[in-house]
This record gives sequence, structure tokens and C-alpha cells, in this order.
Amino acid sequence: MATLGELLDAPGLRSRLIAIGRPPLDGPVALVALVEDLDRPDLASEAFLVLTRGASAAADGYRGDMLVRLAAARRATALVFTDGRDRIALTATTIAERARLALFGVEPGTDLGALVLALHLALAGDAETALSRLDGALRALTTTEATGGDARELVSAAGEAFGRPFALRAPAAGEISAPVIVREPEDAVCTAARGGHDDTVARAAVTLTAAAVARVRAEQRRAEEIPLRSRGELLSEFLLAPPSRGDRLLERMRAVDLTIDGWHAVVRIEADDLDARAGDDELASFHLTARLSRAGLEAARASGGIWHAAQLGTAMLLVRMERADFGVRGGRDTARAAQEAIRRIVSREQLTLVCGVGGIYAGPTGLRTSAAEAQAAVAAARAARRCNAPVSFDEVGLRRTLLEWLASDTARDAVDSILRPLDRLDPKRSRTAIQTLQAYLDNQGSLARTAEQLHLHRNAVAYRIRRIFETLEVDRDDPDARLLLSLACRARALG
Repeated sequence: MATLGELLDAPGLRSRLIAIGRPPLDGPVALVALVEDLDRPDLASEAFLVLTRGASAAADGYRGDMLVRLAAARRATALVFTDGRDRIALTATTIAERARLALFGVEPGTDLGALVLALHLALAGDAETALSRLDGALRALTTTEATGGDARELVSAAGEAFGRPFALRAPAAGEISAPVIVREPEDAVCTAARGGHDDTVARAAVTLTAAAVARVRAEQRRAEEIPLRSRGELLSEFLLAPPSRGDRLLERMRAVDLTIDGWHAVVRIEADDLDARAGDDELASFHLTARLSRAGLEAARASGGIWHAAQLGTAMLLVRMERADFGVRGGRDTARAAQEAIRRIVSREQLTLVCGVGGIYAGPTGLRTSAAEAQAAVAAARAARRCNAPVSFDEVGLRRTLLEWLASDTARDAVDSILRPLDRLDPKRSRTAIQTLQAYLDNQGSLARTAEQLHLHRNAVAYRIRRIFETLEVDRDDPDARLLLSLACRARALG
């Protein structure tokens, strides 16, 4: 259903009408009606009422007030006097304003039949008018695109030329919309539905507008991605190359504005179920990784800092490169950016990710170091079964040593092997057993202190520990076995 303002936007209508007072333009218009007899007026709700000249001349003084009052009571939207007047009595104007009834006169010489026909056609949307509006929208799109207009300017110009507002956003229920598709659907060009031929042509107009927005966005992204891809390829080449050859890349990196001599932190993200999602197609897997890497890069940049993306096989690398040290909060900020990147990727593809965050170091050697730490942290995250959350390498003490240790296949195999009997239990019992075992080992085998820490009776702890060591088939008095078990329990608790 059209509003009064939208109806008046039809070609030639606004120029024929003279507003009396300040008519509200947001009222709905469901029909156009001609009023000929004031004694038996046919006044419908949400109607655009046009008085004949005889009825207009009779609607003066008291009768005019009563007509306005009756139209307001029936919730009509507009009332047009066609006898040449451009004002009415103050009492009638006041009644109309309170009821939000729009009042109009007509320009001298206006043909009443032509006015009513134009109103009907505008409301129904005749095919000729609709096609004319579509042609106007297409011309506006062509002109705006040729002069370098952006997405918002395209949508605004097309909507203005078509005669109804277009918006660039997620569509609402019942709207006419067309998705903007660059590599995948993004937002949409939307407009309200009104019915009639006009809606049929509006679908074509929003589709043309969405296609123009997609072209502009694709061109902008190509322009942005050429240097990004070049930087990403250089970063990948540098990290894969041996140090002797990597040094030859430094000048090329500096030439494309990579601050290789500054401070660096690397976030490495791997998808465990990437091959299944790509159907074991290496090329599809590579392209999916590239798409996810772009999504992660957008999220990291939104978190702050200067970020670049690189790709090592199917591993995604987000590299923060700053000219100065990140400061005391650098590690925390980098981990937060990694979390936002994970959230963005998972929201798009529902993948299972493991993520490692390297420390902050200076210079080319520092970039390599951070990348190596990020890779080790990924291995630790995978060994600890920590998914869709960053595991940071930039820590101190035993935790850091454990991460380095867990980066090796031998260490991960040792952890899985010694705890495998407990892993065979149901998840809840397995988790409880490992927590009990770690508390017992952390308290140097003291049942009393373990019971206090776990809020259990000493006899309950003794029973649990006996069953755990029986299940593991390990001698609790063997110091080497106790050390390996302690490391394995702590490795499981990482992250």
C-alpha cells in the first residue's frame, strides 16, 4: 500500500495539487474516490477523496467544517477541493491537522477527469508509467556508476529516479529485495511492496541496482586485494624460505610497505575439517582457505592494528606488523583479535578451528620466531583438544615449556598413549579422573591435601586414585611414570 507522499511522487501529480496547510505525507492510501453529493458522501477509510467542482463549491462554511469532520472520523487520508480555493476556514484546518487529514486545492485549469485518472494510475501502477520509472532508474545507475559513485550513491540515485526509497541492508519480511552477490551473498537492495504493476517493475529495478552495487564492490575489492595478495605472497615466501634466501626478499617486502624491520606477532589458524568441507579437492581447499583468510583479516583489522594475511598450504596466517613495540597489552590485544577472527570464520562456515598465537618480536628474525611459536601453539591446541579459541605461546614458566614440548609428534603421542585408558571412559568420568589424578600428583601424592582441594572425603580420593592407577596399569611409585603423568595432565589442561 502506498503512502500519500509516495503517491504524490508519481509524474505530474504534485504539480497539479496545492497543499492547504502542512499535510502529513505518511498516511496510507488504499483507494481514490470521487465525491459528488455532500448529502450522501461516500467516505472510505484510507481514501484519497476528490470533490467535484459542485461538491467543492457547496462545501463552504458550516458544511465545509462538517465534511472535514466526517472525513476525519472515517479516517480518510486526503481531501481535495477542486473549486479553485487554496485555503479553508480555520476551524476546518484545525480539525484536519488533529486528525492528520491532508487537504489540497488544485491548480487553475486542472482537468478533473485527468486528475482522477492520474491518481488511479499512480496508485495501481500502470505498465507505461512503471516502465518509464524503470528506465529512469537504469539511466541513474548508468550515470552514477560511470562517474565513480559508491554503493550508497547508486542505491540512492536509483531509488530517487524510480520514485520510491531503495535501501541497502538485510531485507525485512514482505519487502521487494535483490541480494548483492560479489563472491557470496552479502546485503540486499530493498524497497517496500505496494502492489500492482509498479511492484513487478520494482523487482527489476532493485535487481539492476543490486547488480550495479556488486560490480562496484567487486572492482573496489580487486583494487584493494592486488597489493594485499602481493604482500601475503611475499610473507608466505619469506616464512617458507631458508634464512639465506629469505634475506633476499627483505627489500621487496619493504618496497610494498611491509614493516619487516618493525615488531611482529603471528596468528596461525588451521581448520581440522577443511578437507571434508572441500571434498578432498586440493584446489577447492586452497580457495576456501583464501576466502576464510580474508574474513579473518577483516575481523582482525576491525580489532585494531596493522594486519596482513598470508597462506601456508591450508594454514591461515594473520600477521600484525607495527613500526613500534605493541606495548604491555600487545599480547592480550593480539589474542583478542585472534578470537574475533575465529568468531567471524566460524559464523560463516561452521568449521572446527585450532589457533595458535605467537609472541611479539622485532625484525625479520622476530617474524620467523613468532610464526614458529604460533605453529607450536597450534600443535599444543590440537593436543589439548582446544577448538575455536586461541592458544597463546607468549607465556612464561612450565606452560611455555609444555607448549614447546607438545609441538613435537613424539610428545603428543606420549600424552595420548599414557592417558588413553582414561580416554576410553565416558567423557564425564574421563574428565573427572584426569582432574583427580592431576590434583593428586600436584600435591605430591598427599591424599589429605588432594581431598581438601577437591572437597572430597579422604577415603573417596583413595578409592579414586587406586582405580585410576589400576585403569592406567601404571606403578604409582615409579617416579618416571609419575612425571610423565603429571606432564600429560597439564598438557590436557592447556588453554
